[in-house]
Amino acid sequence: MERPETIVLTESSLYFSSNNSNTSWKEAFESFYPKQGLHFSSIDMLRSADFNSQITTVKTLEQTLASDLSHLATSIGIGAAHTVLVARGPIQCLTAQYFLESLPLAGLVLVDPLLLPDDGRVERQDVASSGAVDRWGSSLQDLMSLLDGNAPNMYKHAGKIVRDSATHPLLLSNRTASSTTLPAQLSESNSTSLDIELSLLNSLTRNKDSQQLLLEPGIVPMLIFYSSGVNNDYEDYYRICAERTAAFHTCADSSDHYDQVSVAKIPTVSGGSSGDDLDLLMTQIYEWYDVVVA
Repeated sequence: MERPETIVLTESSLYFSSNNSNTSWKEAFESFYPKQGLHFSSIDMLRSADFNSQITTVKTLEQTLASDLSHLATSIGIGAAHTVLVARGPIQCLTAQYFLESLPLAGLVLVDPLLLPDDGRVERQDVASSGAVDRWGSSLQDLMSLLDGNAPNMYKHAGKIVRDSATHPLLLSNRTASSTTLPAQLSESNSTSLDIELSLLNSLTRNKDSQQLLLEPGIVPMLIFYSSGVNNDYEDYYRICAERTAAFHTCADSSDHYDQVSVAKIPTVSGGSSGDDLDLLMTQIYEWYDVVVA
């Protein structure tokens, strides 16, 4: 039976630059979801931004996402309001949340939302007492450290021991995160999606001001995953970021954020393999869609 929604996947190129076995989910998704009666498409927000030859910012990524979803509406007749977006990666998750401030989605799946925007719903005089002022700066600093193979602050402050060869899904290979800065004019011939993504992260690091997230809780059905398994020595940090994101999108009168925004770790292939169990993951997303979204 054909469903009225479409699954749209947008992924970070950071996963594909690491030394581990993380690969794109696109091929598995485009094989699985049409069999469930759902349309499937994928979007590379950073590559689309490159085509436009403009400075890439989170705002331009929002515009690119809106434009790409509009094109999908024209080609298959399914607009953003009937789209379940799967955003995989810190920048992709951040952009998807800002996107929801102005345009609707049928559902949103966030994977590794390691960047935590400041809470724009908190009154200015209450920001310091709420701790929201530290969300953006500390999460961005931790992400840049992670990319370069260094431990997040929570491990240093808690005295946790992490071996020198610690690894995780976003660990860069043969380069450092802070080494990539691109000229104002970008073109397909001289930059890759990874170059653009790292350049954007460096730009965010230099710009101390962050765009506050004003999105009210409960606007859209949401599901959050975080990377786990033998290939992630920082699983606790990935989990805490996922839980803090879930808490942000949960109504204040809810006693447990799992009541509204479920958080789960990405299943891994049994038998000690570090690879994601995509069959189980896709089934979990579909079951959530079938119960919560459809």
